[in-house]
Amino acid sequence: MQWVLAEPDAGVAATLSDQAGLHPLVARLLVNRGITDAGDAQFFLACELSALSEPRIFSHMDRAVRRIRTALEAREQIVVYGDYDVDGVSGTALLYLALKRLGALVSAYIPDRMTEGYGLNSSALESIRKAGAGLVISVDCGITAQREAGTARALGLDLIITDHHEFERPAGVNGLNSPNLPDACAVLHPLLVTEDAPAGTRQHVAGLTGVGIAYKLVQALSRPGADDEVLRSYLDLVTLGTVADIGRITGENRILVKHGLEVLSSGAESGRPGIAALKQVSGLSGKKIGVGTVGFSLAPRINASGRLERADMAFRLLTTGSSEEARELASALDAVNRERQSIEESIRAQARELCLQADLQATGAFVLASGEWHPGVIGIVASKIVDEFYRPAALVCVRNGVGKGSARSIPGFDLYESLTKSADLLLGFGGHKYAAGFTIAEENIPRFRERLGSLVLEHVGARGFVRTLDLDGPITLAELTLDLMRELEKLAPFGQGNPEPRLGARGLEVMSSGIVGKNHLKFRLRQGNGPVLGAIAFNKGMLLGKKVRDGARLAAVFTPRLNSWNGSTSVELEIRDVKVDKAG
Repeated sequence: MQWVLAEPDAGVAATLSDQAGLHPLVARLLVNRGITDAGDAQFFLACELSALSEPRIFSHMDRAVRRIRTALEAREQIVVYGDYDVDGVSGTALLYLALKRLGALVSAYIPDRMTEGYGLNSSALESIRKAGAGLVISVDCGITAQREAGTARALGLDLIITDHHEFERPAGVNGLNSPNLPDACAVLHPLLVTEDAPAGTRQHVAGLTGVGIAYKLVQALSRPGADDEVLRSYLDLVTLGTVADIGRITGENRILVKHGLEVLSSGAESGRPGIAALKQVSGLSGKKIGVGTVGFSLAPRINASGRLERADMAFRLLTTGSSEEARELASALDAVNRERQSIEESIRAQARELCLQADLQATGAFVLASGEWHPGVIGIVASKIVDEFYRPAALVCVRNGVGKGSARSIPGFDLYESLTKSADLLLGFGGHKYAAGFTIAEENIPRFRERLGSLVLEHVGARGFVRTLDLDGPITLAELTLDLMRELEKLAPFGQGNPEPRLGARGLEVMSSGIVGKNHLKFRLRQGNGPVLGAIAFNKGMLLGKKVRDGARLAAVFTPRLNSWNGSTSVELEIRDVKVDKAG
């Protein structure tokens, strides 16, 4: 693995440190994350709910609000139509609960992954219209649904689209005027903001996910000041969807997630029995909830519903007012999640075997297909294939001559752009830079495999596939005081776009070492005559006796953490990578 040291402008970092009153390391970390202005640094560190933008900066927000208020006054039936992943389900639950609180006649519709697939579909819209609804509001889908928007209009069914996925924007054309936007009553999207919106505000809302856009709509429907506590109560749902969808923890997402984690951790979710029950089955009751906890414990259980069953189960969990029903649903989702893990592991073993048979030097991307794979988990497996083999990967589930694919990418390779360049081989596609889905005729899979592989190899070029590990900067162990650690904690929450600090040090002597847990390497390090600090390298037990052994000299990349135990607090290093320090 190649270590890449960030080299921010020293003058800019020093100026930011002076103007904002920050420790030089904190200033360096902010500059590494693109924050060079003292005002932007204050916005980032303060992370106050009052700093959220006015929701009417979204170009069609007034249209959307007017149409919903008309429906409320006329007692018109409203249907919230959401995606089946965590972002979509949490956003659907949020908008449903908010509209219900406003007195709306509202119901929710989440399509079945197996029989309907992703997004709006005409058959569902026809059924919704026949049932008497006059307004559909999409959540986390619809931005590319031109045909379905036409169906809705022909049915006399008004449509408001809220989404954050990519859509095709011809060069030189303002997003709002793109001919590829659906013909709907209103379209709310992070990139569709008014021309007079400040540049900083545009940047702050650009990373909102589906649930984030739904929240902005609810914010616009609420009474300024009077509904602040109600708006805050929805932040647990915003956090679930944003973190699960790997939304960037910058701009407004950072504000929403920080306060949402407080709601999830404080026990205030007692007003939402489903969250309390979900924490119970996850073993998290009474514990502090962080980004990792949401991503690895709570979100997978919600996601399991849409992957193997209908996502209605997760929606009911997030919206029920009954503690008894919540416990039943949480237990059911926990069981479905265990089933999902078993299926996923089986598919991963098969996919991995196919990858091992390939010539890695000549392989730009893996496009793997099978008629036996479950379409609900292939995206997770694709992510794990990317992690292991460091190649973009697409897994395709084939049924009746048509494949449903889920693809994931590596840093620096734009997957959505590559699908755009392969559109002639696909029946449809959508997604983001690093994650996307598509449908394809079975006979086109070999050509698509060749096309995607060529695009990747062309992009990678002569440098080849090199894993890199970014370092924020060097530090001595003696500098890692408790006071500095408390300053570093102000940078949290961490996640996509705001990674945990990664620092490097050389001349580290291993004072003691051993294995803890299943395969975790725990050791103690000293630099010169400085303090001895504990260190842990998760799942790296194989290094014991090799690179890591008592008396060895190492260079290491690590994330420092505060560790509290038996009433005392100390600094511990979570090791990201180690190398033998030849200079030591």
